[in-house]
Amino acid sequence: MRKEDSNQLLEPLSFVKQGYSAMIANAGKVIAVITLSVAVLVTFTDVAFSDLGSRDFTTSMAIMLISSYLMYFSLEEAGEREGELTEEFKMASARYLAAREKITPEDIEPLRQFCLDYSEREWRYRQLCFLGENGLSAADLSNYKNGVEFRGRPLRALKRADRIKAVNLTPLMLLNRHNGVGKSELQGPLRDKIFAGISSLVPTTVCTIFTVSVMLTAKDGLTVESVIEGVLKLSALPIVGFRGMMDGYRFSKESKVSWLETKARLLESFLNH
Repeated sequence: MRKEDSNQLLEPLSFVKQGYSAMIANAGKVIAVITLSVAVLVTFTDVAFSDLGSRDFTTSMAIMLISSYLMYFSLEEAGEREGELTEEFKMASARYLAAREKITPEDIEPLRQFCLDYSEREWRYRQLCFLGENGLSAADLSNYKNGVEFRGRPLRALKRADRIKAVNLTPLMLLNRHNGVGKSELQGPLRDKIFAGISSLVPTTVCTIFTVSVMLTAKDGLTVESVIEGVLKLSALPIVGFRGMMDGYRFSKESKVSWLETKARLLESFLNH
């Protein structure tokens, strides 16, 4: 295939990516325009709220909730994929993969001990920080465990400090690029696969039930007021969709990047240990 032909095939894909980027970059402006447009339309009509217990209200609410649910999670996934195309995510991913490639089979046992030591130190650190914030010390916590009586605010703080638990950290959590990891590296993937499959099928199931059960009839006497009412109801859907896309985008660009960088730093710390 010639280079020119290859570029022509990639043009639609590039256009779609640019469209996603433009939508995310201007999501706030779009939401503002939609809100303003709806507000202008409603200004020229008499507004009244439906009876909350009426059949029409219940039906409309169910349809809008299901539609919003599907809109949010569909665009949230699209936003997440778009976030993975950012330079921040690519750089964090490259750094993590480079550190992971240096781990050999012989490193697994030392890495397991490294995880145990790090988890304990991190737990102690959080516990001491919490105690310090409340004017207490490790000695106070030790005395509390040994039966020394405390009262009031110190007692509540010591109880909370005693409930602080160590974070579970395993070699698999550091070596697996994705977050969905079991408590042990020896745990099979079947359980995670089942739960992932169920969570993926929930939106499809809801959509199927919704489309099969809905019965539509044409409205009689469609007026300008009816059109404005419909626009007002539907205006929530693009707003919910944009919010979902932004949440997914930020999740990849910020949360995922932070998680990858943390794992990369831990692996680099182990390799330099």
